Amino acid sequence: MEQENNSIHDFDIALKCEYFSYVERQGLGSPEATIKALSFIDNLTPSSKIADIGCGTGGQTMVLAQNAP
Repeated sequence: MEQENNSIHDFDIALKCEYFSYVERQGLGSPEATIKALSFIDNLTPSSKIADIGCGTGGQTMVLAQNAP
């Protein structure tokens, strides 16, 4: 059954949902990408706080918890 898109936003969301339904992760990123992003942050200390704000499964949160100083 073909879904009708009433706006470019509906089309964009439908396209993303269809694309990510075929891959193992249901979104962008990987543990390696999260670690690389973490490496760009200067002056992290054991008392630094990192907030993972967004939606998803919390995969990045687990990577950050395991790899933060």
